[in-house]
Amino acid sequence: MDGVHVVTGANRHFYADALDQAFRLRYRVYVEELRWRGLPPRDDEREIDQFDTLDAVHLLYLENNKVIGGTRLVPTTVPHLLSEVFPHFAAERGVPRAPDIAEWTRFYVAPERREEHKASHVGSTVLASMIEYALQEQLSAVSVLMNIFWLSRFHGYGWRVRPLGLPAVHDDEWLLAATIDITPQALSGIRRKCGVDECSALVRVGAYKPINREKRDVPAVA
Repeated sequence: MDGVHVVTGANRHFYADALDQAFRLRYRVYVEELRWRGLPPRDDEREIDQFDTLDAVHLLYLENNKVIGGTRLVPTTVPHLLSEVFPHFAAERGVPRAPDIAEWTRFYVAPERREEHKASHVGSTVLASMIEYALQEQLSAVSVLMNIFWLSRFHGYGWRVRPLGLPAVHDDEWLLAATIDITPQALSGIRRKCGVDECSALVRVGAYKPINREKRDVPAVA
């Protein structure tokens, strides 16, 4: 089924091939294209880090069983990128740690599915689906370490972005750590700005494992 599939530690056995595709696509984007210094080339051509654990939630955009985009969320109650690698970017407000806050990392779109000079439909759908999933999980916010390029774009969506510290340079990029409020207005804002269909693109298959362990009214496991 086409759409943005929710992959957790409970149902990832259904998604072995899709996750492999996602890790290979991440390698294309972050190692080969962006050449992030902290991600050296690997013989297996997969980009996998220490936070790709069973606690992570992968939102994978599948089209005809091919991964064309995706992103990742990690509970802030377990070790995550901001807490373990970049806590200095949150020097003013501290690293958020709460059941209703997840860290958002690794947003990627297949190069051939991007559109010049504007947000791609694939990328916009993944972003909208991330906000929708976070709403369903009763998250209040996501934390993120981002290139400051994204700040004006997120404001354009009507997202409330709260810096955790001052911007700083890392690997020749100006980065900012922040939280983004998860609200119905954040979802409607990106849908309206990017022309994303109001019908949900999220797909859930198999067992359910909430990212917010204190979530109320947890739906039954399939």
